[in-house]
Amino acid sequence: MNERKIGILLSYANILLHAVLGFIYVPILLHYIGKSEYGLYQLMGSLIAYFSVMDFGLSAAVIRFYAKYKALKDSIGMENILAISVRGYGAVTVLALAIGFVCYGFLDVIFAGSMTVSEVNEAKQIFLLLLLNIVITLSTMVFRSVINAHERFFFLKGMETIQLVMQPILVVLVLQHHPSAFSVAAVQTVLNLLLSGARVYYCFHDLHVKIHFHYWSPELFSEFKKLALSVFVVTLIDQVFWKTNQIILGIISGTAAVAVYSIASLIYMNYMALSTAISGVYLPHVTGMVARKEPIRNLSELFIQIGRWQYYLLALVATGFIIFGKQFIALWAGPGFEDSYIITLLIILPFTVDLIQNIGLAIMQAMNRYDFRARIYFVTGVLNLLLAIPLGIKYGGIGCAVATGISMIVGNGFIMNWYYAKEMHLAIASFWKQIGKISFITFMCLVIGYWVNAYIGPYGGIYPFILKVVMYTILYVVMIYFFAMNLSEREKVHAVFHKLHIS
Repeated sequence: MNERKIGILLSYANILLHAVLGFIYVPILLHYIGKSEYGLYQLMGSLIAYFSVMDFGLSAAVIRFYAKYKALKDSIGMENILAISVRGYGAVTVLALAIGFVCYGFLDVIFAGSMTVSEVNEAKQIFLLLLLNIVITLSTMVFRSVINAHERFFFLKGMETIQLVMQPILVVLVLQHHPSAFSVAAVQTVLNLLLSGARVYYCFHDLHVKIHFHYWSPELFSEFKKLALSVFVVTLIDQVFWKTNQIILGIISGTAAVAVYSIASLIYMNYMALSTAISGVYLPHVTGMVARKEPIRNLSELFIQIGRWQYYLLALVATGFIIFGKQFIALWAGPGFEDSYIITLLIILPFTVDLIQNIGLAIMQAMNRYDFRARIYFVTGVLNLLLAIPLGIKYGGIGCAVATGISMIVGNGFIMNWYYAKEMHLAIASFWKQIGKISFITFMCLVIGYWVNAYIGPYGGIYPFILKVVMYTILYVVMIYFFAMNLSEREKVHAVFHKLHIS
């Protein structure tokens, strides 16, 4: 089994692990630190997340160019691009620290109207810890990119697995003696430091990475800057989509509203991860295809093939959440989080269009045409911000979610599909024709599942809930296998079962 397949399997294992642990972890956090402290931690996390954009797109650019030189067997180019990148990461780390300390000085002014004095003081302490966390991440990000470009996904995803398992265990142990949001941030920072050190060691000891400056090329710098800045703009607007709504709610409504929205956020971020688990490991492979100048037909086939698999999985989760989402949130987070169901649906349904096509983003990066995505994303991000503020003031978290949903379907849906078809010449018409056929089957599953659940009633505890979810999953898988999958996909399913000695 090659590293890409291992990476995809480990990604899905991590997603499942993250979901299971989250189901247990979040109620424990709420038990130990309460709704207000949890909202405070999420609010500071949303604020500090803006600093992650100070990667300035360097990670994607490193992977793209390093993978290109690796495909062309140019060791000097590989060493040189890393030397340039290390200097760039050093500069952005210093910049992040400088901006962070400026923001720190204004926290009491920003949140004076919605927080108590003690909450503001604790928020400032958490902010400093999370700022240190970001500095650790930025200063070692180049090594994560190198591991990705080498397609060593077993180690890369294995580190993520360790973090997923160890973080909640350590947090719970610490919270028993020091129950506060600050303790959660402290554990997160220490663990990040240890795992970042392990990645640096792996690069030098196992990959024998060499970082050496050989030459300066204006043309290389221009291409590198173009991709890096494009990814930076998209990453910045990502924060508008995924974090700004919580900042807006924190300012106008307080930490309780942030806690409600953050529950929805946890769900749709896991939903997004189901898609990026596949596309996230394909950038080095797609870059190699582009470097070898393979025909666009091959890229279209990959686009459709991966999109179909992503849609099978995302449609299962989306339809399942429509049916069982209210009961899931009630069992998971408890009373007071009912709006999280509507917020989640308002975001994941339009977001699905983008998620089943995100291999197209890898193709754009490989072709160094990501600047169009950046421009469109900027416009839709501004639209989201302009809509979220008035809608958030009037309708709270649901209003913010409406703003995000509208923005995504316009930018990520209509405009990006036009670009894929007209400018990149990908087979978008064929893609949507196939997705349409699959959608008919998923809709039938939704109708049957919704009717059965309504007939049975949303009553009972965790075990009846799990039984209903398992029954719906079996129905969905059977329907998709017999009525939606093509012959090639069924053969791949058989091959997986054969390797697992199931058949």
